[in-house]
Amino acid sequence: MFKERQNEISQFKNFLNRSGYGSFLVYGGKNVGKSTLVHMASKNILATKIYLHVESENKGAILRHLKAKCAEAFPNVELPATNDISQLIKFIFENSVNQKVILVIDDIGKLLSVGLEIKPFFKSFKDRFSKYGNIKLIGVTSSYGYNEDKDFFNEFFNESVEIRPFNYLAASSFYPTALLDDKLSYYAVFGGLPLYNAMLQPQKGFAKNLKDLLLYVDSPLRMKIEGDLNGSFAKKYEADTLLNILANHRFAHYGELKDSFKLKSPTGDFDYILNKLIEMGIIVKKAPLHYEHDKKKFFYEFVDPVYDFFYSHVHENTMSDILPEEIDRTYETIIKKEFEKDFLPKRIVDISMEFLTKEAMRGKFKEEVMNIAPYFNDPRTLSYDGTIIVETLSGNFYVLINPSRQAFDGKRIEAFAHSLYEKQRPYKNIVIISRGMFAPSVNRVKYITYRMASLYSKI
Repeated sequence: MFKERQNEISQFKNFLNRSGYGSFLVYGGKNVGKSTLVHMASKNILATKIYLHVESENKGAILRHLKAKCAEAFPNVELPATNDISQLIKFIFENSVNQKVILVIDDIGKLLSVGLEIKPFFKSFKDRFSKYGNIKLIGVTSSYGYNEDKDFFNEFFNESVEIRPFNYLAASSFYPTALLDDKLSYYAVFGGLPLYNAMLQPQKGFAKNLKDLLLYVDSPLRMKIEGDLNGSFAKKYEADTLLNILANHRFAHYGELKDSFKLKSPTGDFDYILNKLIEMGIIVKKAPLHYEHDKKKFFYEFVDPVYDFFYSHVHENTMSDILPEEIDRTYETIIKKEFEKDFLPKRIVDISMEFLTKEAMRGKFKEEVMNIAPYFNDPRTLSYDGTIIVETLSGNFYVLINPSRQAFDGKRIEAFAHSLYEKQRPYKNIVIISRGMFAPSVNRVKYITYRMASLYSKI
């Protein structure tokens, strides 16, 4: 996975090799490899290293863990008699005057929420020890944690890097010899998250990997989902209820989700569950293109593809006490067909968006790309036919996706082009990305086509 992170690793190592005080923030989504990257990039650096893992917002647990780490790092120095987290962090900073120290706080967002006094202390440490300390402070936090406290993080940390999931091209390095259909299927379910992709054994084929990792009741990813939700919710079934609803309502509005949830769980705290799932990095709140400030048009969708697939096709089809042979039969008769008909086409649209983003970065559009996003014919209802809009500085390139194996319908292209004229939306080209055949000849419409198989010719 680290060959795909060379830019981030180089930036981080350059930071660690500089002398004196410095602070660096690593942030990103769930399971993207933030902590692993920090550990791997710093393992050969000569310094006193303290890795503080903040697993909860329990002040007592953090304090005990921090005291143990301080005693381990400075065995010949008497610890301060204090029950104040800030004083122990100050103790670490003070001991950096005579030796190089690397202090990693993972998750620093949770630490900041423990007490109001911690932020002012951190700022005072920066003012004082930036002049004569030899400490490298590394903060690790989620994207949610970063966005919740963005002003503090941007003010306090000298440098930062966002760790993103791998795109389809990078994720495919985990299964380079797989056939195209299997590559699309692997990425559809496991996405660009290294934690998931590292578990794959491509020689077994997609179906076997899916069953072993997610479908059977003792599968590791299924157990991880259940463990994460049980650890975060007193009533896991309420979280299951909301995730099942979201899986069946892509681009769902807040009101739509809430109404459906209240029908199935009248006493459940909808807002708490929704916000907790966002905090956990399982779902995300978005706005349609050009409607970023209209709260009524905001919608919710899955961030984590494994959760998306699990609650779309597995959770309600395979109960906790189902036998393996029954799961095999359910996969062949239900899940396999649903996956090909509904789930894979949806994810092929995501792959196409990633490809267009990469093409834009390579300058293929020959002008600055402003945004790439789903194109909603009616933002009020979020009606969506799989079309993506690539918005450029001087005009718009529109994209139509054909995620099936069938030939593209030329009438749909002409109808879409006509609708653009009606809406007075300028465009230079209509780009078609097809999993099946190229589009037929279309009168009066200029378009460019890509086959799905050749999107990433380097693979």
